[in-house]
Amino acid sequence: MRIDGRDAFINRLGRWSDPVAVAKAHAISAQIWSDYCQGTFDRSLMAYQPLINGKEVGLLEALRVRAETKRQAAAIHAYRLLQRYGKPIRNRSDAEAFLAWLRAEGLSDCTIAGLMTHYRQCSGGNRHLFSHKLKWQRRSVQSDVLSVEEIQAVLSDLETNESWYYPLFLLWLSTGLRNAEIRGLTWDCIRWEEGEVLICKSLRRDGYSSGKVEWASTKTGKERVVPLTPQVLDVLRQHQWEMEHLGVYEPYGLVFVTPTSHGNIYDHLVGRVWHRSLQRCGLKPRRLYAQRHSFLSHALAMGNSPADLAAAAGHSTKMLLDTYAKPTGRLNMPTWQTA
Repeated sequence: MRIDGRDAFINRLGRWSDPVAVAKAHAISAQIWSDYCQGTFDRSLMAYQPLINGKEVGLLEALRVRAETKRQAAAIHAYRLLQRYGKPIRNRSDAEAFLAWLRAEGLSDCTIAGLMTHYRQCSGGNRHLFSHKLKWQRRSVQSDVLSVEEIQAVLSDLETNESWYYPLFLLWLSTGLRNAEIRGLTWDCIRWEEGEVLICKSLRRDGYSSGKVEWASTKTGKERVVPLTPQVLDVLRQHQWEMEHLGVYEPYGLVFVTPTSHGNIYDHLVGRVWHRSLQRCGLKPRRLYAQRHSFLSHALAMGNSPADLAAAAGHSTKMLLDTYAKPTGRLNMPTWQTA
């Protein structure tokens, strides 16, 4: 059929030589004309696609491909939920029923909002079905920003009580790298003479197997260079010497490994170290991503160029300012001199 001067197709009907398929086509045409006359015509044609075993397979297939490509827990969760729901979603009432089912499953509106993002991105012209105004208390990322005194206290505690992990957290709080970039950092990426580190890859968790990781590019797919302070370089040299002493140092190997098995680190492990240190310092719990928020917020407060920081962080300038420009307590007040 033609819509706004363009040909549009409804697939999976069958052949013109099949009378049953022809009857389906006539029935669908009648439904389209009826909806058009009543003002309820679905221009995406999703509502008129025939079901396969009672299911609309287009959205489910798109979600499956997304889950297997990204292999992230959120995408996999979105796919498995729709698969378990097992009913077609082709109009607004279907979408409302699915939303009610998600709530009945005990999911919060915050979680559902995240799921809707995946459904919208995989539903093509029918993405409007997954646009809902959900109300929930947004988490304040401002609470993730540690003050200068808190950062100093935590690093001092780690140096004393968790010396194996002290270089990791010092680098993290001094560069604001992403979790997967810290996991995948290798010794050959540290440029000692230039005083910088090349961020060109990451070690990502496999959402289908929590104990499995795989090499990947950075989140943006681009390489970037992040400067290192003399303090960080000195601590990394000491860490390198300790790994050589233990016989686990490799010139192209991981910078940070577990202290016993010497395998790759993972969020749950370093998260326990992080929370132990916060508890010892008498500070409220913060997630691991507080490293990135704290570094970028303080670096902005010190007067660094947002464009330079965005390049180092692997973000657009707008994203940097919208997400990471949080209060740090470093406000410099102007003074006025009078003659």
